[in-house]
Amino acid sequence: MVDDIGQWKRTHYSKDVTSGLDGKKVIVMGWARALRGGGALKFIQLSDREGFVQITAKKGIVSDNIITKIESLNREDVLAVEGTVKAAKEAPNGFEIIPIDIRVLSKAETPLPLEIVTKKTDAEISTRFDSRFIDLRKPEIMAIFNIKDAVTTATRNFLENDGFVEIHTPKIIAEASEGGAEVFKIKYFDREAYLAQSPQFYKQTMMAAGFDRVYEIGSAFRAEKSHTTRHVAEILMLDMEMSFINSVEDVMNVVEKLMFEICTFVNKNEEKSLKILNKKIEIPKMPFPRITLDEAKKLLEKKGLSYKQPNEEINFAGEKALCEIIKEKYGHEFVFLTEFPWSEAKFYHKQNITNPKVAERCDLLYNGVEIATITQREHRYDILLKQVKKDKVNPEKIKFYLDAFRYGMPPHGGAGIGIDRIVQQLLALSSVQEAVLFPRTSERITP
Repeated sequence: MVDDIGQWKRTHYSKDVTSGLDGKKVIVMGWARALRGGGALKFIQLSDREGFVQITAKKGIVSDNIITKIESLNREDVLAVEGTVKAAKEAPNGFEIIPIDIRVLSKAETPLPLEIVTKKTDAEISTRFDSRFIDLRKPEIMAIFNIKDAVTTATRNFLENDGFVEIHTPKIIAEASEGGAEVFKIKYFDREAYLAQSPQFYKQTMMAAGFDRVYEIGSAFRAEKSHTTRHVAEILMLDMEMSFINSVEDVMNVVEKLMFEICTFVNKNEEKSLKILNKKIEIPKMPFPRITLDEAKKLLEKKGLSYKQPNEEINFAGEKALCEIIKEKYGHEFVFLTEFPWSEAKFYHKQNITNPKVAERCDLLYNGVEIATITQREHRYDILLKQVKKDKVNPEKIKFYLDAFRYGMPPHGGAGIGIDRIVQQLLALSSVQEAVLFPRTSERITP
């Protein structure tokens, strides 16, 4: 039987039940995570997003109705409990609640599709994601997303204080912003459209509009059939753009300060979540190490990795090995990889003035994984148009973008930073999917 919540309001979360409430009445709400005891003494471990509190019911102390109700409970039933806080050394947190009334707000079917509390080997990732709503109740899984929330909060705080304006750009677009075949085509009324791979064109357009500094935290879509621990089809990206820069180094300086703030903020504000996960965030030293692509290849060749093609980019194994070298040499988990070949640059990248063989681009690696790409853009319309044509892109198809460069565009640059990957690397998660609430891959589109 399910009870109505009536006029009850939660007065406290589990973490708020402390010594200052001894002898006071409270109303707590949550899930019956564990049921223990028999005969005259019964316990409920009531779980909410902040932790859990013990409900203790002893025959003769509480009403027979409460004893009967507890006996009818299933694990994960949703409860509202009114009771009195009592200090108890034997209780897990040093306090328990003696129930005056219990309302069953929702019944959980049995058996559960997924075990929440178990000492056995955890279920396969696909099984867990099939019942993600249950999986997310686990404290160690919830902790990941509390930390992800802290990452985005720290990001917004830092960028707002640094003069950036948050924007929201279209995710349905007429032309693929990054080109290539890795786009999702959709039917848009009577014509074809695409899901945005990035807000690249729009954030640059905002520089022509005079906003100076903008950022967006939003979804991007990549139709990559990559079966790796680093890829999902729908990703959470931080995109930023800034005007009146001298070189890509100006953007790099902002990005490294941002990463410092993220690490510091998470360490300070998510101590409980980090403890649940048994993780400690290393606060990076400033500035981050910088190494050119050619220098990196030479270091990797000494480790037995070969890059025979002159413009060959470093693969995942190389990125991982390079970060190990940097960690050993500088004691640093971050490294900027600079001076990428101009021959591989995208049409909107700017060519380095002093060394025309390289682009004004760098990647930021964190603990072996690329988390950001940073570039200065070509802001001069005539040169940009030549580069567009050289890349065999039809100027008419991106006319709205090119028009922004015809009427006054300042020198500018920006970065695309993977929020999911930041969380993955912060917490050393086995797969980036663990950092996504409901991951999308080539095999998964539900739940």
